[in-house]
Amino acid sequence: MQKPPRKLPIHKMIPNMITLTAMAVGLTSIKFAIAGKWEHAVIAIVVAAFMDAFDGAAARLLKAQSKLGAELDSFSDLVCFGVAPALVIYLWALEAAALDGARWAWPVALVFAMAVTLRLARFNIASEEGDLNDPMRKYFTGVPSPVGAGLCLLPMIVSFQTPEAFGVVVQNPIVVGLWAMVVAAMMVSNIPTFSSKQVHISYKLKIPALGLFAILLAGLINATWPTLTLIGVAYLLAMPFGVRHYQKRAAAYAAGQKDMEADDTED
Repeated sequence: MQKPPRKLPIHKMIPNMITLTAMAVGLTSIKFAIAGKWEHAVIAIVVAAFMDAFDGAAARLLKAQSKLGAELDSFSDLVCFGVAPALVIYLWALEAAALDGARWAWPVALVFAMAVTLRLARFNIASEEGDLNDPMRKYFTGVPSPVGAGLCLLPMIVSFQTPEAFGVVVQNPIVVGLWAMVVAAMMVSNIPTFSSKQVHISYKLKIPALGLFAILLAGLINATWPTLTLIGVAYLLAMPFGVRHYQKRAAAYAAGQKDMEADDTED
């Protein structure tokens, strides 16, 4: 007797649909950049980043995690936060240098995209290996690719809200290229950075937290570029605190492991 064919509830496909939509939005940012619609290109990548944050949450909420979803997420991240930002900054600032004979302009875009690829590959391996109970797994190693894409675009975001004279400075190919290399290095570095897994709030603070989110959302809608600049600068300023927090947790964890080994030896 044949078994009935397996059926998949449509709601289990929602996370994958979100991921594919994010990829489409990321690709569309390249289309906007080719057309010279720089603000639209940045907004598309920002939207893709928000969707990337929610597809994993949706998969956990709907109990729809799968290897297919994990692979789709990695490919989408590569397109949205590796290929798209690299091409956007190239077309915005680096192409002019390339036309003037600067041989380093296109390699900058290549290196940034490859840094995102390496970052994603390392993340995928780390998620499959190691002790699941290790509290250090709650930290990212290096800057996450969505954040890296946003930081890479920071000179462009600043140029949207500055006088023309200063806008020329932040659009300078050398400035943009060096900054892209700095961000690429941060993504593939071993710098520990905060993860959303570490963010916990008291139930009593749920309403204030939602109010803060509403303020942030209003800022993104009504003062998009200053708000994105503030988020980027705040993240950079928070990185040293993340390193310090990691060092304290790592020392406490190492001490606990030594105590456990000593107890096992005595037994």
